[in-house]
Amino acid sequence: MNLGLKALACLLLYPDAALKDNLQEIKEAVAESTLANDQKEALEIFINHMIETPMADLQKEYVATFDIGKKASLNLFEHMHGDSRERGSAMINLKKLYEERGLTIESNEFPDHLPMFLEFLSGLNDAEAQALLDGAARHIAAIDVALKKEESPWAVVTGAIMSLTAMKNSEVKFERDDLLPTTEAESFDSPVRFGGNADPVQTVHFKK
Repeated sequence: MNLGLKALACLLLYPDAALKDNLQEIKEAVAESTLANDQKEALEIFINHMIETPMADLQKEYVATFDIGKKASLNLFEHMHGDSRERGSAMINLKKLYEERGLTIESNEFPDHLPMFLEFLSGLNDAEAQALLDGAARHIAAIDVALKKEESPWAVVTGAIMSLTAMKNSEVKFERDDLLPTTEAESFDSPVRFGGNADPVQTVHFKK
């Protein structure tokens, strides 16, 4: 289990009591991750911001950032396909990929929701997780660009994610959809929880 990816996934969740209660544990996971020191320091500042900001203010800021308008939408395929049929097809393929790896999701979020995707990657072996993350980099870059333009505090999270990809800058290119890998299906590690229910996938079943 890649706790660094797991922590980044959690930091992109809607801020609720469960997430707030587990921010210290998430901070520790970031500190122990393979991220560069400058990324860790930026994330620590952001996590402290989340800890110190009143819940209502944090939730209002989150909604204004991710739920109003689509420039920083956390749904990956929205940035390439919008609401077209192609997006529906891409999500079906992604859901199939999850299921091939033994993951069945019972959630209100779409399969291309970035926290869910990162949660998925955190249970894969390093090589396959890297291949998938690199394939999704330009989708994530679109979110990163939007957050940076808005000077959003969440930009440090997407910046940290981008630093883990083979994409060295946030140049966004949408030629085709490479998100799905050609590797054989792998099994998952059991999901790790940070204390309570601060998890991107609220109900997950893994094949044994």
